[in-house]
Amino acid sequence: MPKLYVVATPIGNLNDLTPRMRQALECADLIAAEDTRVTMKLLNQFDLHKPMLSCHRHNEEAKAPQIVEKMLAEDLTVALTCDAGTPGISDPGHLLVRACWEAGIPVEPVCGPSAAVTCLSASGFDAREFAFYGFLPREKKALSDKLDAIRRAGVGVFVLYESPHRIVDLVAALAEKWPACALCVCSDLTKKFERIYRGAAPDVLAALQANPSVEKGEYCLAADISMLPPVETPAPRPGAAAFMLERLLEGGDLRQAADAAAEAGYARNEVYRAKLKIAEMFEE
Repeated sequence: MPKLYVVATPIGNLNDLTPRMRQALECADLIAAEDTRVTMKLLNQFDLHKPMLSCHRHNEEAKAPQIVEKMLAEDLTVALTCDAGTPGISDPGHLLVRACWEAGIPVEPVCGPSAAVTCLSASGFDAREFAFYGFLPREKKALSDKLDAIRRAGVGVFVLYESPHRIVDLVAALAEKWPACALCVCSDLTKKFERIYRGAAPDVLAALQANPSVEKGEYCLAADISMLPPVETPAPRPGAAAFMLERLLEGGDLRQAADAAAEAGYARNEVYRAKLKIAEMFEE
């Protein structure tokens, strides 16, 4: 019977490949890799030789049904890998996993390293609850809006990924918006030149800016904003009818109340319906 192994792979240090990961790769008839060149290096390191095909963000939607069809027709065991870490976690793979479930093909996860969890483990933040956001928007306005949404959600600790070319801009945005927040910024986790910057957002920003090689490596960032005061939620706006009744209680007449509602920005049709409803109430 066909089977899909979802195989996590080392995020940097190849010695993190577990015996179970290797066994899954050895058992596979075919490897669906995010980038066959990257996976080939891993296979060569452990003298494994397997046929591969690419299954990445830009072709997965078309490739997933083709792979499933091939698995069913040839009774194949397939190992799904991404370049580093766990497939489907801000990496391609979930479409193939979903297609296998829908086709009745068993899916077996082979756990392993995750940059997000590894970063959290080094942060010292209270991660009994945390949120993962993958990559945040690039544009300044969209990024600011997303950070505001994270704050409103009441998240205390969150984790995200960022490219080396945008990490300084991201940390600068965090330092400007939340200077009191704590950050743990990790680069090239488990690799030879692993770097971890931890501290208040402005201090981490200064350390990154002082590094001439800051635009090299892969970044994962954990942020602790639990010390920030809760966001005050504005009281919900009353409906037009309630607004107009308040004006009537203040001594105005119905026409004046309707004019005030219109000036306050209530829609014309809502004001009209409220006016009829209030008039009907007084008639009764």
